[in-house]
Amino acid sequence: MKASRLSIGYITVIALLVIHLLPVWCFKYFPTQDGASHIYNAYVLKEYHKHENYRLREVYELNPTLFPNWTSHALLLLLLYIFPPLICEKIVLTLCIGLLPLSLFYFLNSVEKENTVFGLVGFIFAYNYLLHMGFYNFVLSMSLFFFTVGYWWRVKENLRWINVVVIYILLLATYFTHYHSYALLIISLTFFALFSSVYGVLREVWENKKTTHPPIHRFKDAMMKFQPTLIFIVTLLPAYFIFFSYYLYLVNAHGSEGDHRGFEWLINYFFSMKSLVSFRDDHVLIGRMLLTLFGFAFVLTVINRVRDNQKQSEFPDERLRTRFVTQTDGFLIMAFLVTAMYFISPWSGFSGGWLNDRFHLYIFLVLLPFFSINLHRYINYGVAGILILLSLWHLGYNVHTYTMLNRDITNALSLEGMDEKHTILQSIPGEWNGFSDSLGFEPKYVEPFGHIECLLAVKKGIAYLNNYEANTDHFPLRYKRKDLPADFIIVWRTEYHDVEGLEEEYELVDSNDYNRLYRRKRALPDTQLWKGVVGLAFDMQPRDAETAPGFIPVYTDTVFTDGKYGWVTQSEMDDFKSESEDQQMHRDSILGKEDGVFRVTLPNGTYDVICYFGLSESDPLEVNLIANGEKKIKRLQIPVGSDRISKTYRIEVTDEQLTQVIYSRGKGEYKKWGWCSCTILCIDGDMRFNLPEGTKER
Repeated sequence: MKASRLSIGYITVIALLVIHLLPVWCFKYFPTQDGASHIYNAYVLKEYHKHENYRLREVYELNPTLFPNWTSHALLLLLLYIFPPLICEKIVLTLCIGLLPLSLFYFLNSVEKENTVFGLVGFIFAYNYLLHMGFYNFVLSMSLFFFTVGYWWRVKENLRWINVVVIYILLLATYFTHYHSYALLIISLTFFALFSSVYGVLREVWENKKTTHPPIHRFKDAMMKFQPTLIFIVTLLPAYFIFFSYYLYLVNAHGSEGDHRGFEWLINYFFSMKSLVSFRDDHVLIGRMLLTLFGFAFVLTVINRVRDNQKQSEFPDERLRTRFVTQTDGFLIMAFLVTAMYFISPWSGFSGGWLNDRFHLYIFLVLLPFFSINLHRYINYGVAGILILLSLWHLGYNVHTYTMLNRDITNALSLEGMDEKHTILQSIPGEWNGFSDSLGFEPKYVEPFGHIECLLAVKKGIAYLNNYEANTDHFPLRYKRKDLPADFIIVWRTEYHDVEGLEEEYELVDSNDYNRLYRRKRALPDTQLWKGVVGLAFDMQPRDAETAPGFIPVYTDTVFTDGKYGWVTQSEMDDFKSESEDQQMHRDSILGKEDGVFRVTLPNGTYDVICYFGLSESDPLEVNLIANGEKKIKRLQIPVGSDRISKTYRIEVTDEQLTQVIYSRGKGEYKKWGWCSCTILCIDGDMRFNLPEGTKER
């Protein structure tokens, strides 16, 4: 019979897991506010090392600091090498949703096996507000929190070094996933360890008070209960150091003040269970019913304690001291402490934001081991049935919302015409939350359209100027240059009236019910520059150097002008001027450590490009060159004292632009590139650059 009930329990949990994961895999888009941004940033991390992605490398720079917000980004990055972007996100979402109830079952089973029915609460809390905000790291850290506390509770009475190693692995995993959960985990482990020891000491004292042992011996025996706790706290010293070090960093970097919510807001949020509400207030009723169930469970727990105390206590005067109080009361006290944190903490500030929302989720989950409702098995069945019903009801509302929002997101992402690689995208506004045509209302708490244009940026492989993550210090990317002009602009429908002058520089290429796509107007090759010639020669040189006859001078600050030529990137470059005047015109060059991108606008056709590289009298050089995405020169090394070196390659131009990316991947001393000159020759005939009939000169 027991095995049968166990099998039914396992089957129920597996079935609920499958049901709750179906929305992730059945819908193309899982509506979140920041999820698309996480996918995009993982894509940038994956592609950043490729020098042909010069736009990404120009707009962003890496932030390799080991901050506590890495896990989901690292996971998405690894998955992108195997799966398409949306599938990668679905795998992460599967972990976020599936691990939370499993971690609660493990946690409850570790503390009190008779109380695992409340693990079903995890299915309700899995679809929480912060998940739909796209806070994947925090949601993952919640599961790590309960796995860690559950594991510690199992081994706390016989802690060995291997257990400490496992605990530290879980602690570090939690830290690199999210700092808030790590901080609460350190506080919780310390509190539970101390509470267990104090409880053990008091219980030992009261149970042995009638023995013939001297009081000093009884006291020493009781104090032995503290030894495992003291050892455990000593082993946590490195974890405390990490905890306080990052806290002090946050305070120094951002200050300790924050934006506090009003007491009325906090009360309403608390009793409306708003941490479970994302797009619509229909979920408030479910949350309040769940809160009522928690209140019912609290009353049953007290009744159960009184009943057990009356039946099991042999000493009436010890009932309230040794029977009514149990170790699980520590979870009630911890829930009160987290509640105090919820009311005292700022909503945002030095540690990011949404602190009240995060604490609100933990209050009820930490409280679960305190409940004891095993008065009768039918009560357990009833509670389990109610929790399952509430979780399916909660999921049903979300599924309906996902159905409607998928129609809208598909519509909003239907823009065509953004086909050029190595370009820049901008959104106006940078974060949009408007009326949902399918739902018939504006999503209330989460902005499902907020960053979905990131999915277009991933699909096209372009740089995005409204990447909120790059504005912070707790994401893997930072802005290197944000003031660059956009090649494409998405304008959301609420902003149409604010971009009236946009058509002067941009042309409308596509639109749908939600937005319009504009593309920067491209100039034709400069007719004065190309008319009647078979080629052009560019001399890369200092401003005070003499230009070689027939060459066009190019300086470090010669910025690309549409229709002409110039540097697309504005990375720092140096001049090299030969000391020998008779060789100056042939030995002057421009040097650089970062990637340099030189672009020339020219008619389509086939060209031979002759490049001269060098020179530096103090540093050896290495040259790599990519032309229109094709690697033409690889690891050309130029030692100090060498003469300039020429390389020729052939290229087919199809979009009226020749873009050359020059860079050095040299290690040690070979960290610079040097470029002397570049000659572009048409091999289609001498008349290739004559103006087509009917073309007007600019």
